[in-house]
Amino acid sequence: MTGLAAELDRRFSGHFRVLILDNEVTVDAFVAEPPLPWARLTWRDGGYRVGAGYPGALTAAEAARERLNWDRVSEAAIREALAGLDATVDRVAIGNNAGQGLPFAEALPAPLREARGIVVYGASLPERASYERLGYRNFCPRGALVPRLAGEAELPLALGFINTIEHDERSYHAPWPGRGTGEA
Repeated sequence: MTGLAAELDRRFSGHFRVLILDNEVTVDAFVAEPPLPWARLTWRDGGYRVGAGYPGALTAAEAARERLNWDRVSEAAIREALAGLDATVDRVAIGNNAGQGLPFAEALPAPLREARGIVVYGASLPERASYERLGYRNFCPRGALVPRLAGEAELPLALGFINTIEHDERSYHAPWPGRGTGEA
């Protein structure tokens, strides 16, 4: 086990490990009660690593702060990390984000797509046929992911999260009191 799978295994041994690839503004959809252990993974030192201060508990307040944790995003780096995944990751949830999840869905090794891949979306999934052609069979709204997996898993859930859309002050279109204040 190497790379991303090893990083998740090391941090979440004894858990049902769910890797979520989505937009940081969606993190609140994965908040549960009681809060789940979770970690944000960012690219550094040649791979995706759990950052300082993680893992922690994904609370509503934490999710609000996370919306303003803007990561550098490299589609190529994410695709490379996904290509190296194996069955030690229990589920890989890919946010559709108006079709922007398709390159990541394609990068997940084909043997993992049907059994371990799940495509999450907002209100609808017009790109469903494209994901099905890639071998995906599991789809659900973001807000239904955690309850669904909690019902399937024999171990406690733990979430790893990689941001797939790069935001900054010019591209994040929502009012907030300011980045880094912890308020949203």
